[in-house]
Amino acid sequence: MKMDHHPAASIPPDHAMTRKPVVRNPGRRAFLAGTATLPTLWLAGCGGTQSDLPTAPPVGNPTPPPAMPLNGPRGLHVSLTGDAASSRAVTWFTDGHEAGPSLLEFDTVTPAMSASDIQIMPMAVQAEGSADATPGVEAYTHRASVEVLDPSLPFRYRVGDGESWSDVRVVQPTPSGNWRFTLFGDHGITERAALVNRQVLNTPTDLLLIAGDLSYANGNQPVWDQWFDSVEPLLSERVTMTAPGNHEEEDDGGNTFKNRFTHPGRNTFYSFDYNRVHFMVSTAGALINDGTLPEELLTIETDLALAAARRAAGEIDFICVLQHFTIWTDQEGRAPANPSLVLLEENILVRYGVDVVLCGHDHVYQRSVPMAFGIPNPLGYVQMMVGTGGQSVRLFEPTIQSWSAKEFIGTGYAIFDVEGRTMRGQYIGTAPTGLGDDVRQNPTDDFQVVDSFEIQAKDMIACRACALPPRNAQALLANYDATAAHTRRRNAHALALAHCA
Repeated sequence: MKMDHHPAASIPPDHAMTRKPVVRNPGRRAFLAGTATLPTLWLAGCGGTQSDLPTAPPVGNPTPPPAMPLNGPRGLHVSLTGDAASSRAVTWFTDGHEAGPSLLEFDTVTPAMSASDIQIMPMAVQAEGSADATPGVEAYTHRASVEVLDPSLPFRYRVGDGESWSDVRVVQPTPSGNWRFTLFGDHGITERAALVNRQVLNTPTDLLLIAGDLSYANGNQPVWDQWFDSVEPLLSERVTMTAPGNHEEEDDGGNTFKNRFTHPGRNTFYSFDYNRVHFMVSTAGALINDGTLPEELLTIETDLALAAARRAAGEIDFICVLQHFTIWTDQEGRAPANPSLVLLEENILVRYGVDVVLCGHDHVYQRSVPMAFGIPNPLGYVQMMVGTGGQSVRLFEPTIQSWSAKEFIGTGYAIFDVEGRTMRGQYIGTAPTGLGDDVRQNPTDDFQVVDSFEIQAKDMIACRACALPPRNAQALLANYDATAAHTRRRNAHALALAHCA
């Protein structure tokens, strides 16, 4: 199945995705207003400006959230908990002291259906999900995972409690041939983030990956609702998988992230296949205080060992790791590397021949050549640092390391077209009006193709060399105490930079 993709700058707006303003619960509005005077933890030391304070929705958001009945469902987003072709998970929120039923109605979109038919025709299946209290606000998080009726047809759905319902949303089927995924991290609710929302919304894609630091709520929980309002038109109709970042740690040690998203397994570290690409999602130690990092390291080891064996057997073509933290970097003040991740995981990535590491954290774009341990290596991994989702814009060190293939200062996202054993990538970005501290945070809204590249699947000899048995816990965790202590120091340092202003 060949997808008809177009350069991002030439794609016409998707008018079908435009929504009306949301109608809010007065009690929740009062609660939001009451938090306006709370101290806000803010990444000023990471290149932010006063305009980055998460106290209001972004100015001029081109994709306002949909209209909902009072206390109706909001913040809809679609993810995977099972097979990418045949399963869908939907998560949403409602306001109030009681959860009510968690109902998901769904069906298919057939070629003969009109836009009106999609909205009004009865659904074939109703499923009941579950609900949990949403941290920090008078609301509930609802989720339901279902098997689609026909994997070859679009999935249409709505959620509600039997009385109040969302609009009907449509998620396109997983392609059986060529397909596309999109990546960015470090998003927030700034004007720059709104520009990225609009651009990605108008770029055809099958899977969206967000590499951590999503809302920048930093403990101010209603900011999460603002963030979900801003991204709902996108996340409600695109399958989206996310990794937690260091700013998710500030929300009750990551518990807000665990509550508000639905992923496989532990929810913060997990893996999934999308066609012939295997994705391993890692916390990279961002949530080390929840006590699961030893388990996560063992999970990464066994998961990547199995993926390497499957690749050697011809079952998959690529192995990708999604996480927030970079391993190597040339961002100003953070070069040349993240020593904790060199100790924690780089040897695992190299041992099993990971093809691509997708990450954010540093608010610049930087793509590596194939590399290992900071040195160009044709058998190593390509690191894609796309921490340019909109929160702020940073700078590079004067000297760039030898592994770097491309650098960019500004705001933007990456797209990857997977065509058999080739990934054809582009970075779409908009430069700021200048690089000085007084203008670097001002976007130009002129998105262009900044970088184009190809990543080839490893040949069979290399694949077989990486098909190694997983190591046991004694070998992997022999130096865990020292590594964990270093990881905690790194995380504390990152937060100290965030709050130094």
